Amino acid sequence: MPPTSSQLHIHISAQDRPGILAEALDFIVNNGWNVVDIKQFVFNGLLNLSILLDDCDDSCIDSLREDLASYAEKMNFKATIYPWETDTRPDATYAHQSVVTLLCDVFPSTGFQEITQIFADLDINIVRIEQLDSGDIHALEFVIGTRKAHSSEEVLDALVKFKEKYNVDIAVQEETYFRRNKRLIVLDADMTFLQCEVINELGKLAGVGEEMARITHQAMSGEIDFKSALLKRVRLLKGLPVESLHQLSNSLPLTPGAETLVNILRYLGYKIALVSGGFQFFIDKICDSYGLDYGYANHLQIIDGKVSGELEGQIVDAEAKEKILLSLAEQERFSLRQVVAVGDGANDIKMLARAGLGIAFNAKPIVQRHAQASINHSNLKLILYFLGISGRDLKELGEVVGGDKDQAWPTNL
Repeated sequence: MPPTSSQLHIHISAQDRPGILAEALDFIVNNGWNVVDIKQFVFNGLLNLSILLDDCDDSCIDSLREDLASYAEKMNFKATIYPWETDTRPDATYAHQSVVTLLCDVFPSTGFQEITQIFADLDINIVRIEQLDSGDIHALEFVIGTRKAHSSEEVLDALVKFKEKYNVDIAVQEETYFRRNKRLIVLDADMTFLQCEVINELGKLAGVGEEMARITHQAMSGEIDFKSALLKRVRLLKGLPVESLHQLSNSLPLTPGAETLVNILRYLGYKIALVSGGFQFFIDKICDSYGLDYGYANHLQIIDGKVSGELEGQIVDAEAKEKILLSLAEQERFSLRQVVAVGDGANDIKMLARAGLGIAFNAKPIVQRHAQASINHSNLKLILYFLGISGRDLKELGEVVGGDKDQAWPTNL
């Protein structure tokens, strides 16, 4: 009977130093074994090295184990040999993979315990954990695998209570090449790129601030139809001098991290668009000031130097935002999986659903329930962690592109 052969997995652990892999391979090659794969990483100075061997004569495994143990002791590292059956490997059984990214100020040990238990209870295998940052913000990536295909919504639903308990922001994305190869970002303006609702500030200048804010809140929460709410609010602005628009446009506060986000993404070659249910008058100025590629919003009608109370052209509502996102992706020849969308209101839900990564930013509950990711910290720079960029990467990129300028809410409005 001919000898049987199989794959063997050699695992080596040691205090890291130069030459351990070379020493192990010297032993393996000199004994005539075939190396088919190698993985290694160092964590806090400790080396974890895995070497996969093929065509190993089963009758020689015991002698290999003894020889390798003796050699490892001589070279001051620990080595273990495992039979490696392809059909029993966890990465084969749990082949449907996603990445769960967590952002929080503090992540205690109980948080680690609870999220790993949630995964275990759902038969979700943790393939890998990476810490992207541990400074002012803790950013963690869990690569998870399931036996059957799963959606981002299913994973997010399982983490709802955990998210609330530990005040963490979460993104769930399919683990594919496109997760780290986004090319287009489409952002809402009001309460996303900007730290205000522009129409509410116009309402204050027109003397109808309270009524304006009430209608805006209802529209953004999905309590009333966006289109009718917009037309109603625009009518409240009738007679407002165009000088008031200029005054406001010179003092709009950006959300913290907005300028850093734009500078880094531009440097990385992204196309950046603002798609707003607000007004083109302000969007044009923002795009010109920060070098954004596209800007779409509603057009206020101006007659004799005053707001007429009417709009011109197509209304940019939820359906229009969705169509603009699709059009931009097609125009730039990007897959939708390469698109990021960010927004806070009910009129952003369709846009977020179409993007490869839809992020609810400080959003209303109805929006967070429909998004693959959410951020409830007031800093747009955190989006970069969801793109797989680490704190070390951010530091290096920040040195090249610069950061945000200090901004304060204007006091003269």
